[in-house]
Amino acid sequence: MAISGLESINIGLPNESIDSDSLYLAFNKTKTNFQILSNNASPYNTYTGNLGISINSDPNTGTVDITNTGVLSLTAGNGIVLNGSNGNIIIESTGGGNGGSGTVTSVSVVGAVSNARITSSGSPIIGNGTITLDLVPTGVISGIYTYPTVTVDAFGRITNIASANAAGTVTSVGLDPGFGIQITGGPVTSNGTITVINTGVTRLSAGAGVSLTGSNGNITISTLAGSGTVTSVGVSSSSLTVTGSPVVAAGTITIDLPPIVVLANATIQNATIDNVTVTGKFFASGSHDLANGAAADLAVVATYFSTSAAETGTLAIGTPGQIKTFMMVADTGDMVITVTNAGWKSSGTGTMTFNDIGDGCTLQYINSKWFCIGNNGVVFA
Repeated sequence: MAISGLESINIGLPNESIDSDSLYLAFNKTKTNFQILSNNASPYNTYTGNLGISINSDPNTGTVDITNTGVLSLTAGNGIVLNGSNGNIIIESTGGGNGGSGTVTSVSVVGAVSNARITSSGSPIIGNGTITLDLVPTGVISGIYTYPTVTVDAFGRITNIASANAAGTVTSVGLDPGFGIQITGGPVTSNGTITVINTGVTRLSAGAGVSLTGSNGNITISTLAGSGTVTSVGVSSSSLTVTGSPVVAAGTITIDLPPIVVLANATIQNATIDNVTVTGKFFASGSHDLANGAAADLAVVATYFSTSAAETGTLAIGTPGQIKTFMMVADTGDMVITVTNAGWKSSGTGTMTFNDIGDGCTLQYINSKWFCIGNNGVVFA
C-alpha cells in the first residue's frame, strides 16, 4: 500500500554539495518521513482466525490472505424461507415438508402417573428410534384355570384368579316317568346310569288294508281304500242310547248315556256325575297315611294317621264339591292339621286337633272354603 506525502532527500556526488540537500534539511526530511510512516503504520502485527476463518501470510510479498472456511452461501430449499443472503440470516419453515417441517424436537411416551399400568422404554426420541410400551405385570400367573374365580379392575385387567371346585350344587339326578315309560337306576347321587325303557308301543307295522304316515313321531293309521269286506257296522245296547246305527257306507254312530244309569258292582274314577242315586253299598276307595309335617293327599278321599308324639299336617285348597275325611288310628300325641281357607274362620287358615283314637271328621270344599259336614271329637279353631 503506497504512503503519500513522503519527502525525497537529494543526495549528490560524494563530498560534493551540488544537487545534495544540506545535513539540516536532510535530517528534517528524514524526521518528517518517519513521522509519516509512523502515522500510517498498522497497529496490528498478528492476525488470528476464529471458527470458519483461516489466515495465511506471505512475508515475501507482504500479503495476508484471510479465507472463509465456514458457510459460504445459503440457499432456501422446500419449506424453508431465508430473510437475507448475508449478515445475520433467519431460517424459517413454511410447513409441508413431508412431516419434517414442524417444531417438535423431542418425543417421549410415559404411562399414567396416577396409576402406572404401562411401562415405556426408549424415550425420549430426538432424532430417530423406537419407543417400547408394555403392560405392568399384575402378579397373575399365566396358565389354565378350572371353574375360576376372577377379579377384574376398572381397566379390564385381571388382577387375581384362582381355580375352584366344580361349579353347581346338584347332588342327585333322577327321572320321573310318564305313561309308557319305565325308569331304572335313578336317582344318581354320585355316579351311575339311568335306564329309560319304553313300555308302551315300540313299533307300528302296517298290516293288510292299513297304511301308516310314518315310522316315528305322530303317526296316522288309515285303512286302504277298497280293503276289507265289511258292508255294515251296527251298535246295540240295552243300557246305552244308540243313534245312527247301522252304518252301511259312511256315517257316524252316536252312543250316549241315558238320563238314568244303573251300575252294578262298578268302579268309577275321576268322573263328574250329576244326580247320582246309589242303591246298595257305596265305596270311596283310596286312602293316605299322613306323616308328621306332610300335606294331606287331595287325590284320595280318606286320610288317616298314627302319632308317635305331637305331630302336625296341612290341608291345601280343594276342588269345588270335593269331600275329604280324616281319622286318628293311634294316639301317642295330638295331631294338629292346618287348613287353608277354613270355613269355620272368617278368613285365612284354621286348625283341626285330634287327641284321641277314633277322632274323625268329614270336610267338603264349597264356595272356596273347607266346611265340616261331620265330626267326632275333633276340635276346630
